[in-house]
This record gives sequence, structure tokens and C-alpha cells, in this order.
Amino acid sequence: MKIRRKFKRSHIRDGKTDADDMRIYVSPIMFVMALYFVATGMTYEFFCSLAAVLLHECAHARVAKKLGYELNVIRLMPYGAALCGDADINVKHEIPIAVAGPILNVVLATVFAAMWWLVPSSYMFTESFCKCNLYIGLFNLLPVYPLDGGRVALALLSMKLKRAKAYKLMRILSAVFGILAIVLFALSAMYSVNLCLLSIGIFMLVSSFVPDRRAQYSALFSMGKRRERLDVSPLEVRTFAVSENAELSALCGVLDPERYSEFVVLGGAEQSICGKFDETELVDTVKKQGYTARARDVLSDR
Repeated sequence: MKIRRKFKRSHIRDGKTDADDMRIYVSPIMFVMALYFVATGMTYEFFCSLAAVLLHECAHARVAKKLGYELNVIRLMPYGAALCGDADINVKHEIPIAVAGPILNVVLATVFAAMWWLVPSSYMFTESFCKCNLYIGLFNLLPVYPLDGGRVALALLSMKLKRAKAYKLMRILSAVFGILAIVLFALSAMYSVNLCLLSIGIFMLVSSFVPDRRAQYSALFSMGKRRERLDVSPLEVRTFAVSENAELSALCGVLDPERYSEFVVLGGAEQSICGKFDETELVDTVKKQGYTARARDVLSDR
């Protein structure tokens, strides 16, 4: 289900008029979860969690907007929410964008907790909202990808290592945390079943094996760094020979911010040259068709 809400705040930039467009996509399973919370008498807690999550994502979007990026799609899913958009984010900017959400949650939790001292009667109305913000903020600071703490760790690693290697290390760490959470769930079953640990474990394991495609982080983060590098000195050009059936996710893995990549496409029984494209065309096709598109799709997309 898609809920689209437009925030029209027109302004002039370089002679052009822009408008913000925020869209919210809701997973059908969210409605099942909502019915479960209502049936178990936790309707208020559900809406508190939903509000905390939306505020969390809006904080990400706000900081991204300040830094010049348009992340304007919020996806609400059973395990949380994700902020997406057509953005080529500089690795240095990923850290302030990533920490904005948890910081807002922790600040809100602190403010409402302080209110209990000033207005004790507010406790019964704000306790759930305060706890939801605190839990969401602290949980997202875990150094596990794709949580916000994991994105900070990925950005820091990317400053020292190639993006593909840093991304691989973070996915391994996510798998380790996922297995640990499932083991803890199994142990909890001996006393009191903790479904939260099970859902976290499954989420982390899925994240570690399924490439992150929501904001093209794994392939596009290098582009901003490469532009900065190109302003200082020339880049080495690398050429790869690839099959026309090669998936773009594999090609994105060889992108290097310190080099410019070109691809020669081979096809047919004799593997003759079908055409050529560079990494700019590769990224453009990923944005339009996704990581599962093939090398031949880049040529036909011209």
C-alpha cells in the first residue's frame, strides 16, 4: 500500500523552483501487526512506536536535506522503517545523516523523562512514548548493518578500505549478530519465549545475505568520493570484459572511487563484442531498473 503526501514548499534555486515530495509506503503486514496490537490491548503502544519510528526517519531526511540530498521515501515494514531516495551520498555525509535519527529519539526520551519531574501526572500519558524512543534510538546505534550504527561503521571503514570490502565486513558482522540473537531466542524459550530476539535475528541474517538496494549505498557511495578525487588529480581508467548476462550487482562490486571503470560486453556463441559502457551508464541503469538488471540492459537503455 502506498500513502503519498506532498509537502509543497517551493523555493528558487539557480532560477528553478523545487518542491519537496515525501512518500510513505506501508507493508501490508503492518496492518496485520496493528490488528495484533489492538487485539492484545496495546493500541497506544503501537501508535507510540509508529510515531517514534516516523520521527526517527524524518530526522534522517531533514539532515540529508540540509546536506543537499533528497531522501524522500519512507518504507514502513514489520521490523521498522527505512528512508530511501535517489541520492548519491558522499561517504563523509553518511555519518551525520545516520546518527540524526537515534539522536532525535534519545533527545525526545530525555525531554519526556525530564517532564516527569516537573509534571508527575504526565508520566502515565508519556511513559510508552518515552520508552519507545529510548529503545529505538539505542537499538539503532548498534554497529550492525543496516542499522544506523552499522552505517556509521561502514562509512568509517570506507574511509580506510575499498567500499566493497568494507560492505562485506559489515555483512559478516550482521550475520554474527543475527546468529547470536537466534541462539539467545532459543535459550529464552527455556524460560520465557522472546519473539523480539527471533525477529531481530531473522532481520539481521536476511540483511547479511540480501544486498542493500534501497539507496544504492553499496554501488553509489564511491561516486561522491571519486568526484572529489577527480578535482585534484586524474584517475586511472580500468576496463573489464563482462558477459551480456552479467548482473549489475556484480559489476557494482568492482567500482573503485580511486579509478574510473569501463565495461566491454561480450555475447553470442563466440563471445564477440556487443558494445561498451562506463560506470556512469551502469549507475544510471541501476537507478532505473535495479541491481538485478543485466549488462545487456545497459546497452538497450541508451
